[in-house]
Amino acid sequence: MDEKLIRMLIQYKDEFDRAPENLSVGACTALLDLYIHRLGGWGFDEPSAMGILSAIFGLRDSTGAPTTLKQLHMTAALARRTERRKPPVPAAA
Repeated sequence: MDEKLIRMLIQYKDEFDRAPENLSVGACTALLDLYIHRLGGWGFDEPSAMGILSAIFGLRDSTGAPTTLKQLHMTAALARRTERRKPPVPAAA
């Protein structure tokens, strides 16, 4: 990975860690949108960017449930974005 990209990802992690513990779902969604857009500029498609951000924010930790409220909210924001990406289920005839 490019050194500048690595520094940018570390900055995202630091910003998230310094954010208040009660960071809202809306704020997490806005951060997520911003970071996905920026990673898109580096050539990452949306699913790849979401995977990278999940790992950075500790949302794919094997220990299970999110440990902080802001992790829970970021998990919810990622889940909402994932649901929006899914193609609609065709209606029954």
